Amino acid sequence: MAGLVVVDTDLVIDYLRGKGPGAAGIRRLISERRLRLTAITAFELRLGTDFHPRSRDIQALLHRRTYPLTPAAALFGGEVAAELRAAGTPIGFADCLQAGVCLQYDLPFATRNRMHFDRIDGLTILDPGSLA
Repeated sequence: MAGLVVVDTDLVIDYLRGKGPGAAGIRRLISERRLRLTAITAFELRLGTDFHPRSRDIQALLHRRTYPLTPAAALFGGEVAAELRAAGTPIGFADCLQAGVCLQYDLPFATRNRMHFDRIDGLTILDPGSLA
C-alpha cells in the first residue's frame, strides 16, 4: 500500500498532547488515511502514566491502523537486535521490534529518534517535519 507511514510512539504522544513535532504530521496522515501504528506502540502507550485519561483517544487511534507483531516481524526485529549488538551499538528491544514490523511490510518509519533507527539496514526513516 503506497503512501502508508508507520509512526513511532514519540510522535503519537505529541499528537495526543496536541503539541510537538509529531502533532501536525499525524493529523495529516490521519486525514489522508495513511497513518499506521504497530502493536509495540500500543504496548508503549499502555505503559504511559496518562493512558487511562486518554484511553478512548488511544483506542480510536489504534483501531484499524495497527500492524501486529507477527513471527516474521519478530524475526526481523531479532536480526536487527543481533546485528546492532554485534556492532556494539544496541538499542532497546521495543525499537528493534518496531523496525521489524516496518521491515516485514516494507513501510517507512517516522520518528524523532534517528540516532537509533538510522543504524538499521533497509529501514526507511522519515523526519516528523516531512509529514506536516
